[in-house]
Amino acid sequence: MERKEDISYNGNGRNRCFLPKEVLYHKGDRIERVILIRQGLVKLVSYLPNGRARIVRLHCNNHWLGLEGLVEPCFEHTAIAVSGVDAMQIPLKTFQRMQQDDPGQFYQVMRQGYEDLFQADRWIADFSTGEIKPRVARLLEYLAELEYGQPRDRIELLTVNEMAEILGVTPESVSHHIAAFKRAAILMKDGDPLHDLYQLDVARLQQEARK
Repeated sequence: MERKEDISYNGNGRNRCFLPKEVLYHKGDRIERVILIRQGLVKLVSYLPNGRARIVRLHCNNHWLGLEGLVEPCFEHTAIAVSGVDAMQIPLKTFQRMQQDDPGQFYQVMRQGYEDLFQADRWIADFSTGEIKPRVARLLEYLAELEYGQPRDRIELLTVNEMAEILGVTPESVSHHIAAFKRAAILMKDGDPLHDLYQLDVARLQQEARK
């Protein structure tokens, strides 16, 4: 995934900060605003009939949330802050005028709509099929790319439960394979006591991901 360049929005908007685990909006809420993430990571969650959560997408810096408001009245998923999030909230009516007022920026937003479709396809192909260990490896590749772009040789891990909610497996399975990658020095602790940061052996991780 191409890392997005910084986006400057000059329209009317209101800044807001969200704490980790704070809900930005719930599925079914009426869309009255779109959200531009300035800093942080947000997960979009879908809840199965049995109450189990599945993470269906991740969004980070310079990503827009609520684009479905251009065609649908309500949010499709629940959005939850993974880390602390700094965001700008823009009234939907103001956002809808962007096509006429700022066509260049509107084009950038539409590019994200395409990338969201690509990410959904990748979610199915890379994270929902095959043996669990390669799927965990592919998820680590994806997270490193999402968080740091290129070169993607470091990662801040999600929780085991969050990774399990992406892959559709048990937390115990994810924990087992993450521990194996640590023992093999594919994941090496960065040493930062405030964050769950790791250095990656990219070549060996790629080998595991392609098995």
